[in-house]
Amino acid sequence: MISTTPAVLFIGLRRPSLEWKAEIEAALSRDHDVLVHSDASLNQTGLPEEQIANFSWADSVEEIAAQSIVRMRAAGRLPASVVCWGDRYVGITAVIAEALGLRGVGVQAALVCGDKAAQRRVLDPHGLNPAWRCGTTAEELRTAIDQLGSPLIFKLAHSSGGKGAALINERTDLDALLAATKSNYIDSSAFVVERYVEGSEHSVTGLVRDGEVVTLAVADKFLDEAGLSTVATLVPSALAPQTAVRLHEAARTAVQAVGIQDGGFHVDLRLGPDGPVVLEVGARLGGDLINSHLVPLATAGRIQPYRELLGVLNGEPLPEQAPATAKAAMIIIPVPEGRVETALERAAGHPLFTVATDWTNPGKPAIAVVVTVLDNDEVPAVAKDLRAWIEA
Repeated sequence: MISTTPAVLFIGLRRPSLEWKAEIEAALSRDHDVLVHSDASLNQTGLPEEQIANFSWADSVEEIAAQSIVRMRAAGRLPASVVCWGDRYVGITAVIAEALGLRGVGVQAALVCGDKAAQRRVLDPHGLNPAWRCGTTAEELRTAIDQLGSPLIFKLAHSSGGKGAALINERTDLDALLAATKSNYIDSSAFVVERYVEGSEHSVTGLVRDGEVVTLAVADKFLDEAGLSTVATLVPSALAPQTAVRLHEAARTAVQAVGIQDGGFHVDLRLGPDGPVVLEVGARLGGDLINSHLVPLATAGRIQPYRELLGVLNGEPLPEQAPATAKAAMIIIPVPEGRVETALERAAGHPLFTVATDWTNPGKPAIAVVVTVLDNDEVPAVAKDLRAWIEA
């Protein structure tokens, strides 16, 4: 018997289980069936075989999208909405949504958001870029460095999560930078070189319906000593209200500039001496447990971004912003090899603990712990205390 319950198709699979579980729970809370198509193993989802399918990146975005549609048609189960887990899946999601006549970010917006150079081009008229250059060759890289001066940061044009990013100085191996472009998630040697902007880092999360943008929250990012990797995230932002408003406005401008039509987004920014500078626009709700845990905790559940996203994709009105009534932080704690499970058990006993998950990257075992704090100044101290607690 074919189900008449609306279904949501998730493309990809978020690495942290807390995030993908929260998204599936949001779908189930709206009485949606759940379908998942991914290039990763789906055994851990616990979903029945008829609701999951795998694809290979040996095929193009268009081929993967077509295969997903064929599978769903054969099963008599087309989705009412399509959502992706990860920037590399945005294009597939957009193609499927367009082919099925569903709301989505739009194929053109997906292309722009998947290319950092294209983003810079559309943001240039709005004064939201640092000084930047792009290229694909060693000569273009050397020219960019000569023209831009310092400090500089090198980015892969087609990547996310800071993969391949590196600061450039007189000791930098330029050949190694160019070799890193092999990690672009499409077959490309493209890169972007940008003037590194000193200042605080933030992420704005929100939703779009028919091109209208609502920003839901500003998160503060705490970075490592190199200034490249996030070690903690706080919601709501500790910025003064009038300063936070500038980030909300910059994010809305950036989202409209890249052309997102319907869906979720995250805009990462630096607040430099001359104002907000956009680091990246993502045509999906972001990670770092911001939408799964931090925003809901900070607003006492009045904003549930994953749930609201499905509403928007089903044609419901955009939600309104809700005031924060608490401060929630996600703190990343490195742990020794083979000690992740023990660290998770230890963290659960900490007095500020809310929830935790494995946060291991290749060669870097770690856990992420969600805590509630009274003030942003507490975050570094809580991180230090958590590490001591876990190691005790």
